[in-house]
Amino acid sequence: YAYRRKFRPSRKPVQPSPEHRCRVIRGDNVARRVWRDLTNDLRTLSEEHKTVPQLVFVTASDTGHRHVQSAMRVLHEEAPALRVAERALPSGSGTAAIVAAIAELNGDPDVHAVSVQLPLADEVDVSRVLGALAPEKDAEGMSDVNFKEMCLKVGKPLAVPTTAIGALEVLWRFNLPMHGRRAVVIGRSNTVGSPVAQLLLHNNATVTICHSFTADMASVVREADIVVSSLGKPNTVRGSWLKPGAVVIDLGSGSVPDASRPSGRRKVGDVSFDEAVRVASFIAPSPNGVDRLILPMLVKNTINLTRHGLGLQLLDAPPGTVMAARQPSVTAT
Repeated sequence: YAYRRKFRPSRKPVQPSPEHRCRVIRGDNVARRVWRDLTNDLRTLSEEHKTVPQLVFVTASDTGHRHVQSAMRVLHEEAPALRVAERALPSGSGTAAIVAAIAELNGDPDVHAVSVQLPLADEVDVSRVLGALAPEKDAEGMSDVNFKEMCLKVGKPLAVPTTAIGALEVLWRFNLPMHGRRAVVIGRSNTVGSPVAQLLLHNNATVTICHSFTADMASVVREADIVVSSLGKPNTVRGSWLKPGAVVIDLGSGSVPDASRPSGRRKVGDVSFDEAVRVASFIAPSPNGVDRLILPMLVKNTINLTRHGLGLQLLDAPPGTVMAARQPSVTAT
């Protein structure tokens, strides 16, 4: 399944070279390779199975609508073989209206995947909304069934949360071992932190989750071979927190004042990049890191849901299938 692969452990742990050169990946370069792979997968569905997947976004807010319009422009350019539509509900729609729209899409055989855009209005019961998603059409991996399956040791989710699987995609594509490594995940949200921790566990890492109540977080992080941060607090993770040679995946998103920018602010992640690059061996920064893989992972989930509906094996081999580790990608810096 897409979230778990047998990994052939590297003979040597990830370590900086004597002169310490940190590899910084550029998410747009990695995304370009992922889009190419997905284009081939979509072509296979179209030519061999006469099926063109359809992804439908459900929006119930102005913010969600703007986000979807931007996403659809990217999808039309990068994945023209994918059908994309929006079910736009009035801003502020209640739980019943959203659940009814989802039920209609669940029953439409022409729709293969549904993505509900969060956040919704404060009075909406988000748990009920996500619970209404049929697991076989849950594009974000957030339905009750898929999330539970992701958390089970022998679970078989049909889709997994996109940011989380994007982080794992980086580790796989650059052949960075998780097996037996100590990993620290900073943040425990249902959409990012908790799923990342589960995926690392499934790949045989020893995982610790840090959160706002963790005492002496810096000392905990300093033990980690792999650090994944999803706090959303700019420059929280300092270089002094990191173990030399650590692998750092920054999933945070925030901004700091910057008079040189037209907006007066500059986007940054959780990790103090200028400090971390002197210590880590590998960094996926924010922005232009895993954030560039969120849409490709959504398309990958859509393809897997379509393949499941056709009775085909998912894109990645199921648990128990021995797979060779991916070869390291060409330098993406």
